[in-house]
This record gives sequence, C-alpha cells and structure tokens, in this order.
Amino acid sequence: MKSFFFLLLILLHLPSFSQKTESLSYDKISLEEVLKNLEDSYNIKFSFNPEIVKKQQVTTPSKNILSDILKEIESQSSIFFEKINDRYYVIRKKKKVGRITICGYLLDNRRQNPLQEALVVNRNQSKTTSTDDNGYFQLHLAKPNDTIDIRFLGYKNRYFIAKELENIDCIKILMKEDDFQLGEVVITEYVTSGISRQGANSAINIDPSKLGILPRLVEPDILQTLQFLPGVQSPTETASGLHIRGGTPDHNLILWDGIKMYSSGHFFDLLSIFNPYITENIKLSRSSTEAKYGNRISGVVDIESKNEIPKDLGFGVGINMTNIDAYFEAPVDDGLGVIISARRAFTDLIETPTFRSYSDRAFQSIRFFVDNQNLDQETVENENIFYFTDLTLKAILDLSKNNKQNDKLTISSIFTNNNLDYTLNIKNIQGFSEPFDENQKDNLEFVNQGANIKWEKLWSNNFSHSANIYFSNYNFNYDGLREVRASSDGFLFLNNNIIETNTIRDAGASVHTNWSINSKHSLSIGYDFSSNDVTYNADYSADNFTFDESDNNITHAVFGEYKLNLNEKFKLSAGIRSNYFSVLDKTYWEPRINIEFNIFNDIITKIAAERRNQVISQVANYLPNDFNLDNQIWLLADSEFVSMLSSDQISGGFTINKNNWHIDIEGYYKDTEGLTSFANGFNGVLDLETGESKVFGIDLLIKKRIRDYRTWIGYSYTNQDFKFENVNDGNYFPGNFDVQHSLSWIHSYQWNNFEFSLGWTIRNGRPYTPASGITEDNGFLFIDYEETNSERLNTYHRLDFSASYKFKLSKSDTWRSKIGFSLFNLYDKENTLNRTYNIRFDDNNDFLLQEVNTISAGITPNLSFRIDF
Repeated sequence: MKSFFFLLLILLHLPSFSQKTESLSYDKISLEEVLKNLEDSYNIKFSFNPEIVKKQQVTTPSKNILSDILKEIESQSSIFFEKINDRYYVIRKKKKVGRITICGYLLDNRRQNPLQEALVVNRNQSKTTSTDDNGYFQLHLAKPNDTIDIRFLGYKNRYFIAKELENIDCIKILMKEDDFQLGEVVITEYVTSGISRQGANSAINIDPSKLGILPRLVEPDILQTLQFLPGVQSPTETASGLHIRGGTPDHNLILWDGIKMYSSGHFFDLLSIFNPYITENIKLSRSSTEAKYGNRISGVVDIESKNEIPKDLGFGVGINMTNIDAYFEAPVDDGLGVIISARRAFTDLIETPTFRSYSDRAFQSIRFFVDNQNLDQETVENENIFYFTDLTLKAILDLSKNNKQNDKLTISSIFTNNNLDYTLNIKNIQGFSEPFDENQKDNLEFVNQGANIKWEKLWSNNFSHSANIYFSNYNFNYDGLREVRASSDGFLFLNNNIIETNTIRDAGASVHTNWSINSKHSLSIGYDFSSNDVTYNADYSADNFTFDESDNNITHAVFGEYKLNLNEKFKLSAGIRSNYFSVLDKTYWEPRINIEFNIFNDIITKIAAERRNQVISQVANYLPNDFNLDNQIWLLADSEFVSMLSSDQISGGFTINKNNWHIDIEGYYKDTEGLTSFANGFNGVLDLETGESKVFGIDLLIKKRIRDYRTWIGYSYTNQDFKFENVNDGNYFPGNFDVQHSLSWIHSYQWNNFEFSLGWTIRNGRPYTPASGITEDNGFLFIDYEETNSERLNTYHRLDFSASYKFKLSKSDTWRSKIGFSLFNLYDKENTLNRTYNIRFDDNNDFLLQEVNTISAGITPNLSFRIDF
C-alpha cells in the first residue's frame, strides 16, 4: 500500500517537471552563465568539467527550442552536448584526434514527417542512439570511416560512412518504406519502447533490442512480454500458456524463422524457449491475421531472428539464477555471416532461490500425496534432477550481384530440450495391515527441433518472392515406475511401469509472392504445403493396457491478399485462404478482411472479420497417470477425441494517439465450433462431448508518457461461454479459463543508466467444478461433481518489480554490461490457480474427499548479469 501511495505521489507531481518553452537569446554572454540559465529555464541538468567552458562566450539569436539553442552553442564553442535523456546532458570537449560529430533528421520520404525513435547505430564502435520527436539524432566521437546503420520498423535500412554525415546543418535523411508492404502508420511505443503497432491488421511488433524494462522480468522473455498486452493472458502463470482472446495455447500458431513450434516453454512452461538476444522481431496478431497464416484459430506469434549479415564480430554472455546463455555473430566471408546462440540451465547442479520457487510451483501436482501425509513415522526421500537447453544456428548468404539487388539465402535451425529425472521414496507408511514402502521414478523429456531454408529475392522495385522449406520434430517421452513393497520383508504388492510417447513429424514448403502494383495497390499470392505425422502411444504394465494412435495429414493451401492504401486515410486488406486437409478429405475456405480509416488526424478506426480452421489440437491426457506435470497430448482431427475446429471472429475499435497520450480500445466477438470435452478437460465429464463456445470481449489500453516516466493501464473484459448438449443440461456455462475481468497497471522510469518498473495485476479467479462427495459402486469409487464450472476461485492479484543498471566496461563503448534484479509476487500473495479433487484414505483405511489446490509461485527473486561486445 505504501508503494501505491508513493507512485500516486509521483504521478501527481510529474507534470510539473515538463519543459518550459521560452524565447531566449544571448549576446556575448559567458558560456558558464548561459548553461546555468538554460538549466533554470528548461529544468535540465548539465554534467561537465568546468575547465572546458572557461573563457568562452556565445551569441545566439532568439530561439525557444532547446535543441536549436544547443546546436547554436556547439557551432560557436569547443564543446558538444551528449543527451542522456530529456533531463540530463553530458558536456564534452570536441577536440579528439581523428574523431568527428555526426547528426541528421530522419523523415518519411513521401509524407516528410519525422520518424521518432528510429535506431542509429555506429557499427564499428557498437554505439547506439535513437531519434527524438523531431527525427533528430546525434553521435559523437565517430571515426570518419565508421559505418552508420539506420533502422526503423517498416522502412528499408540505410547505411552511411560517418564522414558523409559530418555537417553542422545536419542533413535530412529520407527513409523509404519497405517494398514488401505498403506504407503504414506506425504507432511507436504501443506500451513501452520496443513495442509498436503497425498496419490495418493491428499486428503488434516487438524488438527485444529496444525493449524497455518490464516488471518481474530480469531480462527480456519473448512470450512473457506478450502478456503485458491487453487480450493476452496466462491464467496459469506460465510463459507459454498464452490465452489470446478466449483461445487456449494450442490454438496459437508459433513460428520461429518459419519453423512451427509445438513446445515453446522451458521449466514446464514457466520460461520461454526463445533466446531474445538473437531475436530481431516478434510479430503478434491477436485477430485479423494475414492470409499467409493458417491452421490455427487464435493468435499468431511470428518470431524472426537477426536477418542481416553481421558487419563485425560480436558476442554476449549472461547468467541469471536459473541458466547461462551466450551468443556469437560474425561475418565469415564477403556476403556470408553466421549467428549462434546457446542456453543451458544449471538447475541440476546448483539450487538457487529462484529454482526452489519454480520447483514448488511446478511440482505441486505430484507432491500433494507427500505434503498431506502424517509423516511422524515415515521417511521421505526425493531427488529432482532437472535441466533445459536450447541451441540455434543461422547462416545468412547474400546472393546479390550488386547493391541494388536484394537476393538472400538463410538457413536456420533450432533445438530445445527439457529433461527431468524425479525420484520419490516413502518408507514405513502406516495405516494398513502392515507398514509398506512406496517407490516412484519419473523421467520426462520434451524435445522440439527444426530447420528452415529460405530464399528471398527482390526481382524489381515492385515484385519480390519468398520461398522456404522447413521441418519440425516434436517428441514427448515419459517413463514412470511405481512400486509398493512391504517394509518388513520387501514383498512386492504393486509394480507398474508407465510409458507414454507423443511425436509430431512436420515438414513442408511454401512460395509467397508480393507485387506492389503502385503506391496504392498491392497483391500477394502464395502456396503452402505441409505433411504431419502424429502418433501417441501408451503402455501400462500393471493393467496390461496399451493404446496406440497414429495418423497423417497432408495440407495444400492457396492464398491471396489484396491491399489498398488511399493517402493513409483509408486502408483495406482483403484476403482468402483455401485449405485442403487430407485427413478429412475436405477443403475449407477462410475469407478475411481488415479496414482502417482515419476519422480525424489523431483517431484511427479499424474493423475486421475472418474465418479460420484448425486440424491439430491438444487434449487432456485422459489415461490414468498420477504424474501431472504435462498432461497435454497432440492429436489430429480424425481422432475420436479431437474434432475439426472452425472459428468466426469480428472485431472493431479505434486508436487515439496525441500529446503523449495513447488510447486503444477494441471489441470482438468469436464463435468456435468443434470443441470436445476431452480437449478442455472438464472435471466430472467422463463421456466424450462435442460443443461450441462464444466469446465476447473488450481490450483497452491507456498509456501516458511524461519524459522518462511511462505508465499504462491494460484492461480486458472476456465473457467465454461453452455449450455441450449433455453438460449442465445443455445450458451455457463458463469455460475453464473464463477470466472475465483482468486489469494491470504498469509503471516504468529511467534515471541515467538506471531503469525501474513496477506492475500490479488483478483479475477474477478461474471457474472450477465443485465436488460434493464420493459414491461407491461395485467396488469402484467415483467423485460426485456439481454443475460444471459453477464456482469461481478467489480474486487473483500480485505486485511485481524489476530494476536494471547499464554500465560500460571500456572507454570505447566496445564492452557493455548490465545488471538486473526482479521480484515476482512482491507481497507474497498466495493465489489459487486451479482446484481439483482426489480420493484419499485415512489411517483406518476409510476413503475421504480431498481438495487439491494449485497455488501460485510465492515471492521469487532473480538476479542477472551480462556482458556484450
């Protein structure tokens, strides 16, 4: 509560810090006096050695813009100003042998408007700055032959030699929009730096290299970052458990360099598997997706690793309280470069507080048996050996014959692995005719690996193509052993070996073409082919039971999309996709349309509608198994447990972007058919049921930036109703993850090289199905459940914090370092994430109903340190 009032006090007083705008002029005034006057007039601070400004005088005409005054002073003196942020400046002496100062203004080549927060990089010195609200940038102490790389999302990169930009008047640099798409309005800082919204389809783009600090994240995490956006939730507190506008995680299409990913989480989904330090862009579509994306009915997460040949050698290494990672990038030869990254957990060697908190959260579902026993006489021994790894390798080959041609071949590969060996031994268990021992061994492994070869070529200024071949392999393997022996003589009462495997072999190819007919019209056409082999096998030795399911699906998809852009006032994107699924021997059509138009200069309105289909889904593991860390199995739609999913969705809203205020509101309605009770895992529903869902929602974002302070409120209203003919008498009822109200309030502040972030989250508890008792029938015990999802858990809320400090390890800025610290669940709130029931036996061998709650992670610290070169 104290933190809340402290933040409120900051909010009330920050507006008083805004810069004044005055008309100032100086006539042969000492530089020291001028600097002091500027500090008072503009509420800024200069840091400098007084010796470098002594005996200098300046004369400036009447000006009211601070940047103009500073440039005038630089032209008349031996100093220059290095801007740290809107409040702090460092003054340095100009003279350094062989060094120059460069500057410029970045403008859109058609509309001539300034491009804010574009990235300007001195590649030779690894020194970076960004453009201000006027598109202005400045870099100091550059060598004349340094390479300057200018980047802005949605525009072609531009390269200069430093001496070309050495000009007191600061040249205007015109940026051309990317030829692969029509010009689009870009809303920078959608929530914080590094996150922008672009295009009529409302896609969100994230650049991890520019990402501002976010609460609870000690360093960037690709999938957890998405959860700060309205409409994206994780009711299970996991990274990969993304529920996007009423969909479940298996309804999302996740691509890494064009490779389909069927597992995206480390540490049982608490961390994402993708290395942010070699990632160039993450594109999220919550709705109104482009026609090139298919076979999923909810969100699309398209992750692209760095796609340019490194100009120089670079590497980085980092460590936090769960893992160590490193990356390496280098030009191998003229026109060839490689980028490598690797990460491995050390949790099998060292037990940190972060690992203990994660373990307590992850292993609740298999530890409740031990935690609820009377262990006065029993001896409990358990061992948990767990680690994860991921490795990526990318080669980039420039096939261009000259600088005017864009012809590139890239080869990408990824390998991810999670491995767990868990042993639990309970000796001398009381309560039956004689004491007994229970021994449990579990080995669990997830592997997702893939590769992609992609060829891109710009044939002319108006026509380009992209072709790729990929494969993706997913392997889930579980081997469990259960033994129950008499404590006295070791007589074996029970011996059960459980083996389960789930594999996916996905291979495919695609060709996409883009034709920019003129500045207003463009057309893209493509063809996708994929082949999916999906198998699931289970073997239970104690019951002499086996289960085998295997099938193949071949998909042929053809799509086309037309885009219209009328002077940025009206944009239309209309597409259609046709999918033939061999497993069903049927063709499904998917029309899509997106419209965006400007009512006023600062208000954008958007309307979209689409139909999408999905032929592969996950279902809850319906076979008996007391090891519940991951009970989701992938199956194709011809299985008796999975049906073809079809979804229709419409959405509409508007965006206001003015005076550092950003307001974005969008409503949507989504109708999904083909849902099954096994896919949704309803407690108490034993028979296979097929039904539908209807989702109505509203996503709201309100953001304000006041210089180096940012705050935003994200709110989502979601009403998700399911209907199954034989569940709850055929009436509509809430879905398992129907979180109707979710609110987050985030704050971030930058001070010199420090960054701080605080975030508070509150939401409704999830629905659950209450149990009323136990029924015994012919020696079998059954839990009596009431109406499905008729009760809700208590309200969920927590507070998270993060801080970081950046510093240099060398004067040349070549070596850079960063320390980060985070606290998850700052006030250690015990939130209930899920509630189920189990049948237990007491000391008299009488059965009883036990409530089993999955509790959120408690206060969890994390600390990181990294070095980049």
